[in-house]
Amino acid sequence: MSITETGQFLMQSIGLLQNFIRLCIGFTIGVIVFLLLLRYLPELMRLNPYSQTYRALRRPTNELISHLRRSRLYGPLKQSLNFDPAPLMALVSLAILWYITTGILQNFFIALQGIGLGLISAGRGEIFAAISYLLGAGILGVLFFLMALMTIVFVNSIFGLFGRQTWWAQQRLDPLLKLFEFGGPFTGWSFVILWIALSFAATAVQAIFF
Repeated sequence: MSITETGQFLMQSIGLLQNFIRLCIGFTIGVIVFLLLLRYLPELMRLNPYSQTYRALRRPTNELISHLRRSRLYGPLKQSLNFDPAPLMALVSLAILWYITTGILQNFFIALQGIGLGLISAGRGEIFAAISYLLGAGILGVLFFLMALMTIVFVNSIFGLFGRQTWWAQQRLDPLLKLFEFGGPFTGWSFVILWIALSFAATAVQAIFF
């Protein structure tokens, strides 16, 4: 396979990956909704809360619901809505998570596109264009890595998952978070400020190198 054909293959694979992500979004939403329905089915059926069936149907979502109920948002929401908001919080959190993830993956797809265009340009002898595309793809790859680490931390804060991976991600992010801790009215906002800075950097790279 020539350099040009390899680049064209990467360009074609982006559409397949995007379709796969859409399937993943639909699948995870379907699974969460199904598990939440199973959780509250025993109450609708008035099953004995000490029975094996009752415990088995609620077990898959126990950790998730318990983590959401420890959230600072849970108490005020429960008072405002006058019902248990944990299932609603789970679905909204999942929607926010996929919204953020698709934004990050968009940078990944653009980086792949840059590599593909760079290889095609190199195959055509357009050296300066190839360098620009490949350099932009490399920078986007670094930004994608940092934003992926931030997503892991975000997932852990909401769902309590990826404990070991979150610790590793936090170790990598702490120096940057300290850099963006400005104090005063911005105290505690370093995570959000870093995310905005990385998003702006990704946009700038796309505009200049692509």
